Amino acid sequence: MLKKYLDKLKPYLEKLQPLAHSLREKAIHFYRHAEVVFKKYWAQPRVRLASYLVIALIVGVNIGKMIAPPAADTSSTKKVIDVEKNGIINISLPGVTLSPDNFEFMTTALGSAPVSLSVPGRLAFNSERLKVISARAPGRVERIYAFDGAIVKTGQALADYFSPDYVSAQTEFILSSKMVATLQKNQVSGLYQDAQSTAEAAANHLRVLGASNEDINRLRTTGLATPTFPIRAPIDGVVIKRAVDPGAYLNTGDILATIADPKNLWFLGNVYEQDVGKIRVGDTFRLKVEAFPDREFTAKANYVGAAIDPVTHALVVRCEVDNSDGLLKPEMFVSGTLEVGQAEAVVIPMSAVIQGRNIRYAIIKTGDNTFSRRPIYGFALNANEFAVTDGLEARQTLVTKGASLLNQRFLREED
Repeated sequence: MLKKYLDKLKPYLEKLQPLAHSLREKAIHFYRHAEVVFKKYWAQPRVRLASYLVIALIVGVNIGKMIAPPAADTSSTKKVIDVEKNGIINISLPGVTLSPDNFEFMTTALGSAPVSLSVPGRLAFNSERLKVISARAPGRVERIYAFDGAIVKTGQALADYFSPDYVSAQTEFILSSKMVATLQKNQVSGLYQDAQSTAEAAANHLRVLGASNEDINRLRTTGLATPTFPIRAPIDGVVIKRAVDPGAYLNTGDILATIADPKNLWFLGNVYEQDVGKIRVGDTFRLKVEAFPDREFTAKANYVGAAIDPVTHALVVRCEVDNSDGLLKPEMFVSGTLEVGQAEAVVIPMSAVIQGRNIRYAIIKTGDNTFSRRPIYGFALNANEFAVTDGLEARQTLVTKGASLLNQRFLREED
């Protein structure tokens, strides 16, 4: 098998022999030419001297590398960062001076902070101060004076209403009043007492239909019945819903309008199951709304739900809210807080808190040029203070101004 392949390669090998012989002759010629040139130039003193100098330089450099002392460690003059397992990052800034104009410090102290429970919810009209105005007798709405959103006073006419029952009741009262006046003049005592009772019953009938005492006195004085009577507002408030238009016919009990008192609202908060035991009737809530971020409103709990809502799986707590200034509106979303106790904490200004992606940090000064960035845990007391329950201790030097600027150094070192 091998002999067979060699026989096939033999023609090609024979063709390559002249090329190999030619290359060998050229190599010999080049070597001889180079030897002549080298001897020619090496004979010159300058060439030999330059060659010796180059060789000496190369040898000297290598010997210097072998015997020279190791380079000084400059890490002590650079910023050093150290990351601990618990997330604390320590940094050294030798030679760096923090300007008092840009950085301020405080000494931390251990104290107590109120623990608050967050209760989200919304505002609603106070149902105890909401009145639904309905027809007390069949009739027709002749005219409407107060439409949706109108502010009304107690006794103000909302609509003119025609009812045959009211016309009959007026006639009955006028006749009974005249009878009382006649019998009083004739001094018929027995019949006079009966007539008075009849007149009073007629007046009460008018009151049931919606007539006011002023309307009854006018009928007694003038003796003139009117085809319509005014439906009046029973309370001070605002018309929040009008159910009919002028000309509509109403049966007894049909709703004409709804009036609510906007100066007294309800806060309906949702308390999650794990916090149910912390809520009591009489608790005072602090309320915040997005429309007035700088204002804080108070509300007192007057009802705690008896059962968990099956939809939200939360307990409803209801509070009365004084809205005398009219700033709050029903259906506003509200963030309520309730103080439920005290916790041991280090209270620091918000300017010292650095907000990370999922965690908060604070920076303390641990030496002349060393700082430590530590994760902190706690809760906000207000817009200006933060209560740290874990992450800081008493008598530590905390960076209160310039913490975000110094944090940029930590971020650069981390990279």
